[in-house]
Amino acid sequence: MTSTHFLVKQKNLRFPYAFLEGGEHYHLSRVLRARPGKRVWLIDEKGSRFLAEVRELEREKTKLFILEREEEKGTKIRISLAQAVIKSKKMDFLIQKATELGIACFIPILASRSIVKLREEEKKVARWQRIASEAAKQARRTSVPLVLRSQPFLSFLQSVQAERKLFLVEARGRLLREIITEGPMSQGLSDLPAVTILVGPEGGWTDAEEKQAIDHGFEPMSLGNQVLRSETAALAALSLIAHFWNV
Repeated sequence: MTSTHFLVKQKNLRFPYAFLEGGEHYHLSRVLRARPGKRVWLIDEKGSRFLAEVRELEREKTKLFILEREEEKGTKIRISLAQAVIKSKKMDFLIQKATELGIACFIPILASRSIVKLREEEKKVARWQRIASEAAKQARRTSVPLVLRSQPFLSFLQSVQAERKLFLVEARGRLLREIITEGPMSQGLSDLPAVTILVGPEGGWTDAEEKQAIDHGFEPMSLGNQVLRSETAALAALSLIAHFWNV
């Protein structure tokens, strides 16, 4: 299903032509053994989607002719997922699946109980952005979520502007099903209501962090009595909000 979608760097979009290099060129030319005339979809770093036709297959690159650009499909809300840093493989998995579920932005958060300490952050952020780009391609999204650098918990709280600010807690908070019935509650801050979902680390939030979040306008929400892993809770909440508020 996804073999006809390829990531193209914006620098290689030279209308009406586009060029694939590296792994994408190899996959198209060597794995799929494409020939001139084959039509494929291209997705750039910003999520723009193009229908293109293979024109020339060279040793190091493929030249394609852009036939049309697909307009981005509208969404009713813009979801940002702010996730306290968790173990590397779990973080990779979460970014991949959250991208498939339609997030617009991913923000790693440095919480008090985060077990993992970020080292070589530039490389990690670049890796996470690649994971998001690949997941967007596979899901045939017309936009690629932006992965930001990590933010200290309090600095993040002070910077968020969204119509709905929600954070997952275990011991208190309204059930998510009750919150969902209210809708995203656009208050005129933007044409596209923004929703921010904040999820804690493996060890949960401290009492001080929960109070700080509430003081900064975040609504505590609960998924019920189940004890869920951090990444599971994030995806469960994201799935419900994306489904009910984007339909």
